[in-house]
Amino acid sequence: MVHSERISVSQLLKSLHDGFGENLKSINSNFLDHLDRIDLQSRVISEIRENLLSDYCTSVFHKTICNELLDEVFSDFSLALYLCASGLIVPSQMSTRRAFEIGLATIYLWDLPHCYWGWKNKDEDLSFSAMVSHLNSTGYLEYLKQAHEGIAVEPICRQRDFQEIYRELSNTAHGKTSGLPPLSPARFSLGESQLYVIRQFELIYRAQSAILRLIFGRFAQLENKVQEAMPQILRK
Repeated sequence: MVHSERISVSQLLKSLHDGFGENLKSINSNFLDHLDRIDLQSRVISEIRENLLSDYCTSVFHKTICNELLDEVFSDFSLALYLCASGLIVPSQMSTRRAFEIGLATIYLWDLPHCYWGWKNKDEDLSFSAMVSHLNSTGYLEYLKQAHEGIAVEPICRQRDFQEIYRELSNTAHGKTSGLPPLSPARFSLGESQLYVIRQFELIYRAQSAILRLIFGRFAQLENKVQEAMPQILRK
């Protein structure tokens, strides 16, 4: 058996970097709309953070959540976009899942400081299903009604949507490959795996949209303030 000549690790890494860089250079009109929509929603998350800090944070605890968790959500969604555009679909989905979970946790923990500090300092875990169930509970919906001056509100965490998005992202994290292009060099080429890349862009956008609905639903008048600061949202 004849083996190809071994190359150094530094050469291998450089060749991988060059290959992923070529994907970014080859981005065309098929991807631009997806990139713009995802980028806009990431910037909306950043604007939300600024509005919450200025108008809604009534304690150091709430400022901590804004500064730590929402920064992570913004960063992870932005990283997911970059990884996907580079042809790295699996890492992109993992980053999307992290942003999605932290976005959900932001609202879940907002009114539960003891859960936040247990999670942050005592290594207590957060259950995705438990968070979704809590935000759909009768008591929580009544709490939202009172927070919105007695006006009944629709459930802000659409249980079916959240579970479907989370399941799709978790399949990749758990090693399932049915939603990925075949494992070959073509998996990492935008030209060869274009359909799968577009599906991943759409999944990132769905995850972002669910988190935005969640946050806007929790805080009265926040959506109007963000739209006033970013009128381009209404044109997307």
